[in-house]
Amino acid sequence: MLKPAATRTRPTRTTYVAGAVAFLAWLPFLWVPLASDAAGFLMLSRQWSPGSSLYGDYWVDRPPLLLWLFRLAGLGPVTLHSDGLLAPGVVVLGALASAATVLLAGLLAARVAPRRSHWTGHLAPVLAAALLASPLLGMPETNGEVLAVPFVLVGVLGLVTALTGPASRRALLVAGGAGVAAACAALIKQNVIDVFVLAAVLLPLSRDRVPHLLRRTAAFAAGALGTLTLVVGTAAALGTAPTQLWDAVVTFRLEAAAVIGSSASPATSQRFVAVLMAFLASGAALTLLVTGFLAARTAWRRGPRSAPLRVAALAMVAWELFGVAGGGSYWLHYLTGLIPGVVLLASLVRPAGWRRVALAGCLALTVLGTLTAWSHELAVPVDDAIGRDARVADYLRAHAAPGDGAVVAFGRPDIVAAAGLDSPYPYLWSLPVRVRDPHLRELQAVLTGPDAPQWVVVTGDGLTSWGITPAPELTTYFDHHYREQASFGDLHVWSRR
Repeated sequence: MLKPAATRTRPTRTTYVAGAVAFLAWLPFLWVPLASDAAGFLMLSRQWSPGSSLYGDYWVDRPPLLLWLFRLAGLGPVTLHSDGLLAPGVVVLGALASAATVLLAGLLAARVAPRRSHWTGHLAPVLAAALLASPLLGMPETNGEVLAVPFVLVGVLGLVTALTGPASRRALLVAGGAGVAAACAALIKQNVIDVFVLAAVLLPLSRDRVPHLLRRTAAFAAGALGTLTLVVGTAAALGTAPTQLWDAVVTFRLEAAAVIGSSASPATSQRFVAVLMAFLASGAALTLLVTGFLAARTAWRRGPRSAPLRVAALAMVAWELFGVAGGGSYWLHYLTGLIPGVVLLASLVRPAGWRRVALAGCLALTVLGTLTAWSHELAVPVDDAIGRDARVADYLRAHAAPGDGAVVAFGRPDIVAAAGLDSPYPYLWSLPVRVRDPHLRELQAVLTGPDAPQWVVVTGDGLTSWGITPAPELTTYFDHHYREQASFGDLHVWSRR
């Protein structure tokens, strides 16, 4: 069987301090307006019931567990303010997820670190805290990655623990719990299948080392399948059919990749450069390079079957890197998905000699990058786009009558949410429009139908954007039936004549 490498069974005191720091780093942003995605997820979660689209009356390419977490966060106060939508519960949710991730990093390090390597028990949680508190990885935006990461670490820790003892009832329960956590991570963000990738490599390599491996594997699979069944069944009771979910979280992503690849705007390449620079400046790149090299060297020298966890960890990191590069849109919070791989590889290093110096350098760069970025974020907590959106939402709240609808063409769900209005158009995000309604046939039906919105917000001169080519008759109809009332930067507010 796999033997636990570490002699410690509990996290170090450093772990608890780092967890507190990761939590407290979010608190200065409690009353900062929600970013666009978070505001949209909160809006969808609060109205989710049987309706005309995937989630109630709206559509988004995310699994249901993400919306349930936002619904839980939305039980706290939610305020429509002139600065935007304020929901401190959403910020607290991100803070709790960050703190839980750090504590789990300490537990994982205590489980897998090489013997007599207590230094690693300090390194892993501090690395996790520094990365989670870094605006270079998207903090303080509560998103799918930061909410999925603790479930990934629970799954990794459970899987490793289930393989290090006899196939007792406890081991099978732990394996089942690992499957539950693995499924929960994917049901928050569909590409976060890190634990399944780890299991797909680790279990076959452990075939000759772990007795009754089939029973443990079956328990892991049962936990994952049971969780998937429960979540999908509960979503169906709220009007979201399993076929609709598959279409949204799998089929759509394939279609979206093709659209982004063929007609992405120049902003996509600019965001790619920004993500790459953040990857380097945050210290995550150097840490992965050093720890990945050390794990690969050990696996090469011993052979894959003698270093199964290192080989499986490298496979998991490869998937995480693919998730960042293959996401297509290149947002900073994609980098948060690398944290489980960083923690696992760092925990497996025996920090002696030059290896300790290298890891100390990685940690120093990570902490320095976080402190610099966090200080800047604290000084300028609201970016220009969110401030502009807030002014548009404030205008709509001041001028809209009860029952008015609003469509933002295209994207920026925070405007609709902060305005306190409903949208008769189900696509609040821009990518679904470009993939599912590129010629705006559905929008045309909305604008010409009985539920036509009183307000339409457009970027630039009209309804045209990258990947979107409206029919000429829609442009003519819009110009004849709507009139521009106000502008805020490149956003223009039109009302129905």
